[in-house]
Amino acid sequence: MKDNVAYIIEQMSKITMHSPVKKALQKTVFLIERKGVDLGFKYMLHFYGPYCAELDHATAVLNSSGVIAFTYDHYGHKMNVNEEYRNIESKNLKTEDKQIIQDVIMRYKNFTASELELLTTAIYVYDYIGAKTKEGIKVNVKKIKGDKYSDHEIETAIKEFAYFNISL
Repeated sequence: MKDNVAYIIEQMSKITMHSPVKKALQKTVFLIERKGVDLGFKYMLHFYGPYCAELDHATAVLNSSGVIAFTYDHYGHKMNVNEEYRNIESKNLKTEDKQIIQDVIMRYKNFTASELELLTTAIYVYDYIGAKTKEGIKVNVKKIKGDKYSDHEIETAIKEFAYFNISL
């Protein structure tokens, strides 16, 4: 599991050309799993949308073992794979899993952490709260997020559902 996390952090860094923050990692891993790669993480709804304590713990373990390093700035907790662990290969990811990981990162590399929060929250509402219509998703996202996102922003996020083979 930890190797997979380090691999994803490194892929995010390579593809986006910057260090990922914890919030973006949480949301990206959620999307990777929703796209079909079973990384074994379980999510619950949290303040910033779907959150996995096990993933947060994995990054802490990677940091304490020297595989990754955290830096802190106004964007959040940025993560970098340390030099001696770069080009890490995950032993249990299939070639098609690695391709999905890269595809998801490429597709969402220009999304802000807030846009990822909205998208993952909308998918979470669909998957776990049972809202299966656009209107139901909008209503439930607004219950969770209040006025943080406009109807237009939510509708834009819902348009991404097709990528995850979700039809409304």
